[in-house]
Amino acid sequence: MGRLARLESGTGLVPPAGGPWRLDSRAKGSLDGLTLAPFPEVLEPLTGHQVRIEVRAAGVNFRDVLNALGMYPGEAGLFGSEAAGVVVETGPDVTGLNVGDRVMGMLFGGFGTHVVGDERMMTPVPEGWSWEVAASVPLVFLTAYHALVELGGVRPGRRC
Repeated sequence: MGRLARLESGTGLVPPAGGPWRLDSRAKGSLDGLTLAPFPEVLEPLTGHQVRIEVRAAGVNFRDVLNALGMYPGEAGLFGSEAAGVVVETGPDVTGLNVGDRVMGMLFGGFGTHVVGDERMMTPVPEGWSWEVAASVPLVFLTAYHALVELGGVRPGRRC
């Protein structure tokens, strides 16, 4: 069974040289399997509503931990499902975001240098917010929204 332990000094994750990378796992079941792997496919041409983001911060959530420990039911996808960063390129159908915009949102592969996401899952970072705050917000608020609106049936004007 997976468990956390102190990392020995002098060991750590080293990014590959010469291009984008992302957090990956050589083997599920232990955090010892984590590695920083080349991610050249993130540079493929964009289509539709895709935006390329230069990641500044990514939120760690329970799904990522379960994924690393090999305990997530089914396929968990790439590590890092929420992040914040700067738009560096937009696809042909993108209308609401521009290169240079500070954004946060839901995506997959956020633990790395760059990530590609759908503009419809991104929103501008509010003025004065740090990258860390922006990266930690999307999943928390979407979870609360789902619980209140979808599961609880809360509607405008309703009170408890």
